[in-house]
Amino acid sequence: MTKKIHFVGIGGSGISGVGKLAEKMGYEVTGCDVESSTAYAKNIFQGHSPQHLEDTDLVVASPALYFNKETIDEIEAARKDSKLMTWQEFLGRILLKDKKIICIAGTHGKSTTTAMVGKLLIDNGLDPIVMVGAFVPEWEGNSRFGEGEYAVIEADEFNNNFLNYYPDIAIVNNIEFDHPDFFKNEGEVRESFKKFVGNLKGEKLLITEGDSLGKKFNLKILGEHNQKNANMVFLLGKALGIDEDKIVTSIENFKGIGRRLELIADRDGVKVFDDYAHHPTAIKTTVDGLREEYPKAKILAIDEPHGYKRTKALLENYKGVFDSADKVIIGPIFKARDEVDLSISPESVAKASAHRDIQTVGSLEELINNLKLIIKNFDIVVVMGAGKSYLWAREIARILPVKFSDITSFKIGGKIKKYFEVRTKNEIDEAVKFASNNNLPIFIIGDGTDILASDKDFNGIVVKYVGNNIVIDDDGSATAEAGANWDKFVEEAVTQGFQGIENLSGIPGTVGAAPIQNIGAYGSELDDRFISLEAYDLEKSKIITFSKSDCKFGYRESIFKKSSYWQKFVILKIKLKLIKNQFGTANYESLKRYINSKKPTIQEIRDAVLKVRSEKLENPKVVGNAGSFFKNPIVTAQDKEKLEIKLPGIKIFPFGDKFKISAGWLIESTGWKGKEYKNAAVSSKHALILINKTGTATAKEIYDLSEEIINDVSKKFGIKLEREVQLINF
Repeated sequence: MTKKIHFVGIGGSGISGVGKLAEKMGYEVTGCDVESSTAYAKNIFQGHSPQHLEDTDLVVASPALYFNKETIDEIEAARKDSKLMTWQEFLGRILLKDKKIICIAGTHGKSTTTAMVGKLLIDNGLDPIVMVGAFVPEWEGNSRFGEGEYAVIEADEFNNNFLNYYPDIAIVNNIEFDHPDFFKNEGEVRESFKKFVGNLKGEKLLITEGDSLGKKFNLKILGEHNQKNANMVFLLGKALGIDEDKIVTSIENFKGIGRRLELIADRDGVKVFDDYAHHPTAIKTTVDGLREEYPKAKILAIDEPHGYKRTKALLENYKGVFDSADKVIIGPIFKARDEVDLSISPESVAKASAHRDIQTVGSLEELINNLKLIIKNFDIVVVMGAGKSYLWAREIARILPVKFSDITSFKIGGKIKKYFEVRTKNEIDEAVKFASNNNLPIFIIGDGTDILASDKDFNGIVVKYVGNNIVIDDDGSATAEAGANWDKFVEEAVTQGFQGIENLSGIPGTVGAAPIQNIGAYGSELDDRFISLEAYDLEKSKIITFSKSDCKFGYRESIFKKSSYWQKFVILKIKLKLIKNQFGTANYESLKRYINSKKPTIQEIRDAVLKVRSEKLENPKVVGNAGSFFKNPIVTAQDKEKLEIKLPGIKIFPFGDKFKISAGWLIESTGWKGKEYKNAAVSSKHALILINKTGTATAKEIYDLSEEIINDVSKKFGIKLEREVQLINF
């Protein structure tokens, strides 16, 4: 019988990842949190109550709540019934008890090294479970489920959490005094690590920084510290019997994780980095790493000290940590797990650092107002901290002008007057109010994968909805917020064994853009599974539900493309009805080449679709493009017969009671495939895709190229092509 596990404080990054793993491993999961929006979005209660524990076999809590001095009725009720443990204890002693565990521990570099190890095992077919204390872009989260024999875990020393794990292999990056709110001195820290190493079982393999071979890798991530991390991962790979060349390839293609020198803006000549560094050693490593990578850059370092007790205990260690920066700003101290101590302040940190050009600010507002005056004097801005500094970084990025070229897959387009990222009704209201007060038009954008924006500046505001929760219920009801990545939604459905959208794998863009286009591929369209969507009416300032019939779907069409509805609604979420079924249908010959079974699974179909797409389509991260630039023309059966007589070899496919002509075939037959036009070109992979070949193409060049193609196809075949891509601000 499936055990029911209730997670208290499930909004935390670590515990939410464990909740997702537990569900994938067959447990029934519920959870609660004081926040209404959480990283784990299924079966969630807001607030804490003993009533949440009904019929629960086990209660799992975040350490912050487990050890909280204040009484939490839900926690106390579970403790009384002897069914309470921390998520680390649940993970180590129950969830992963049958796995070979690889733990990565150390004061600094745990998250990056854990993700790097996870990638190495994934790349070499070992399919591990991985738990990281940070966001990993490739997984759209901090954990990934695998069915292999290994589990890779970031092992945190705070509170002796890592003593819940019994690893076969451990990497210990480094050991230094930290967490003064738990450890009294470095001796206690080292004693804790000694106990952790004593937990090794089985192979009992320990890898430390001292074992490094001193190899130099061509890493995609910055800093000498990451060379050290990579060396330990290399040694681990060798111990697992992985070929050296494969180890190096995996390590050198590792792209990093969230909040570790994460580039969040690169506009107007200024790069803004967000980094988790909050220990003086980590801060110095981060700033020195940037100076090494950008030796001639003007660097502004912004630091949010973490915790009063912690900052006070480590104060003398701040001397010289900012020396590689040209200027430093120390912000307000983040109140972590302690009380305010007026004897320690941002000024204390500034003085201890002894930097030549350092100042302090008392609030985010003061910081932003200051930066508005000076940010253009710098090439690099790095914001560091483990509290709210990630929000500072995003506010700082908003100071820099946004261009359509920054937020569209074509990487083309002029400056935008004002850019808003929103996830709540109130935030949308604020954007609408700003537009109204300044008499500005509003443009709503997803991932910008289906638009060509003009080179002209846009005197208006652009609104992007970024809510990205995905929930798939046992009955196949699947709800996804509009800001979620579409292919992540498909992946989640396939992983959970739900059929219906696997043929739509790999389509770029967000969930919110899917109904506007009524996306389709390989015989499937969104409206086949569509139930409804919720959208915010900009004119009426309220949320409206659209049924399938309300959306008036057609071939790459919906009501949201009609002039009376275009750009009048912010789509918030969509609901689909999927089928619990491991098998699907693949009728296209291009897919059958990669499917051996006559009755393919939905995972096999998804893999085949992704394989075909990777071969035929251009990756917008490599070369700017918007996917299919033109629609496939739709014709009647009568027209089909005439065309086949007139044009032997023409590619025509069934489409309901009509037929669609391959626009790619028409374009290729006019000789345009692979042909250049100034800085633009037609893809050599697929004639339906126009590309920003040099990275410097203008919107006019792309548009003029499309006009040339339309005219040539019309002259040769008498067929008028229509653009699928939306033209903006032309």
